Amino acid sequence: MASPSDHLANERTFLAWVRTGIALIGFGLVIAKFAIFISLINASKQPTGSVRLGELLVLMGAVVIVYGLYDYLTVERMLKSGNFRARTNSHVTFIAVVMALTIALALLVL
Repeated sequence: MASPSDHLANERTFLAWVRTGIALIGFGLVIAKFAIFISLINASKQPTGSVRLGELLVLMGAVVIVYGLYDYLTVERMLKSGNFRARTNSHVTFIAVVMALTIALALLVL
């Protein structure tokens, strides 16, 4: 049987995922808005690649929040059943996907 501290630790981890996702969304919005502002100053009608980068960061933030919710619900279910197992494979897969997207975004910016 899991103790209340286990459930609270799971909730804190979920909130950390949410904070990270919100930070990515906020950063993406700032990048996109700044790029739009610069294009207005330059009287350019064409959105720059920074707008696309901002949109992708907003999307990545949403994905991080959804993954955090999935992780929270999965761990909560395992804690309630008393059968907690480390989920290393799913975390490594998620990090690999995020790193691949990060590298692709970095190559787009360069």
